[in-house]
Amino acid sequence: MKMSLSPLLELKDYSFSYESQEKPIINNLSCTIHDGDSILLMGASGSGKSTLALCLNGLYPEAIEGYSSGDIYFRGTNINDFKKGELNQKIGIVFQDPESQFCMLKVEDELAFTLENLSVPRSEMVRKIDRVLDQVKMTNYKNRKIHELSGGQKQKIALAAVLLMEPDLLILDEPTANLDPVSSLEFIALVGELQDNTEMSIIVIEHQADDWLHLMNRCIVLDQKGQLMLDDVPDHVFNQHAELVKELGIFLPNQYENTVEQNPLPSIVSSTHPCMSVNQMSFKRKKDSILKNISFNVYPGEFISIVGQNGAGKSTLLQLMSRLLQPSEGSVTFLNRPLNEWDERELRKRTGFVFQNPEHQFITDTVYDEITFGMKLNEKPEKDFKAVANELLETFHLTHHKWSNPFALSGGQKRRLSVATMLDETPDLLLFDEPTFGQDAHTTLELMKIIINLKRKGTSVVFITHDMDLVDQYADRVIVLNNGRIALDGQPEELWQNDDLLKEARLRKPYRMERKEVESVGLIH
Repeated sequence: MKMSLSPLLELKDYSFSYESQEKPIINNLSCTIHDGDSILLMGASGSGKSTLALCLNGLYPEAIEGYSSGDIYFRGTNINDFKKGELNQKIGIVFQDPESQFCMLKVEDELAFTLENLSVPRSEMVRKIDRVLDQVKMTNYKNRKIHELSGGQKQKIALAAVLLMEPDLLILDEPTANLDPVSSLEFIALVGELQDNTEMSIIVIEHQADDWLHLMNRCIVLDQKGQLMLDDVPDHVFNQHAELVKELGIFLPNQYENTVEQNPLPSIVSSTHPCMSVNQMSFKRKKDSILKNISFNVYPGEFISIVGQNGAGKSTLLQLMSRLLQPSEGSVTFLNRPLNEWDERELRKRTGFVFQNPEHQFITDTVYDEITFGMKLNEKPEKDFKAVANELLETFHLTHHKWSNPFALSGGQKRRLSVATMLDETPDLLLFDEPTFGQDAHTTLELMKIIINLKRKGTSVVFITHDMDLVDQYADRVIVLNNGRIALDGQPEELWQNDDLLKEARLRKPYRMERKEVESVGLIH
């Protein structure tokens, strides 16, 4: 990889805060980035990683009422001296939430909009759009509406739009969090190819670094105060500073862990009466058949993981189970009563739904009001719910953001808030759509402890995830969706032994099994 001695980016004592009197999110940061660098940017949720990315390309503080001090230089020029929009083309960002950067309804129109802003002649647009869609393996989606795409598919279109600008530096903010396991590996391989072919510098913001390590030549670690803690080659960071990394709430890559979590024995479900029954349910969106003849039961105190490739219908299934969508055929029964016969308020008291995008469920102006909204709706006296709300704020590390606007939180903090709003009581059924997305190691562990405690009290948990290690460690059952149907409904170990289904559903085995298979052929000891 060709390296340049002159810096691509240079930060000198740079700080940033959202309010002039607040403690800075980015705190006195100094570092240098060169051409050809591949940097893994890590830190606990809320440590300022996404904020830093937006500062680097000049979006912050201009786009919001923020305050900065110190300097950032791009190729020797202070970024404040660039014309509006000029730096954004040189430093491209794929945001944590890809929906936030779309302007148009259709994929082709979105990409054409980017090219129009670059003053590309119309005669060249079709060729450039076709080429970039081929790069990101999305050629067949050229004429699709963006809102109909899965989360992972939206992520690829967001990347395609940024690649059209041919940036010198590409910043990827948790780019694989919404991708199925095989698509995640393909995306990482694609990024490696892009850098080999273009010598583009890359910063990857990621909580779980395992699959990225072979591409990275540096790892920069921020602490919870937005200060630079480590800047070294990944092997030194995770070998020599493993304890510090863990203390900061960061996932230590599996290859640096001395022990591998074993799959616990599934809990025994005592009740023979299901909490919820899904009966021969199908769902169509216009002429497209999304789900076909789905049937299964959910029992009290059971933890079910729903897995499958992007676009398999996982989120759609969860929304049908929550009555946010209506099935085209079939029915859903909750606590022996048809789901459609439940009073809305009573149903929301007995169930909880955490969206894939947490912003979709925020409806108030402060974090505290968001947590207490349901309690007020159920006409509880404030003296009864105040202590519960404060306990939830403490548990989910949101106490210092009690009076912040939910939309001003970091991606990880928004996710924690979305979960906290569902836990004011012990519901009968909790439905989670990727709840650990964007969470650091410490918060993920805390969330899982809460969920397991609720499960022990009899709450049924249905959990969509792309994290096979989480499925392996916590799930009693796993349901694999493939081609709109249930391809497997059984214990996780049944899935790990089914190589054909893993391949077809674009899944992979958990790390403990991948490591065991590698050890068996003598590649590691």
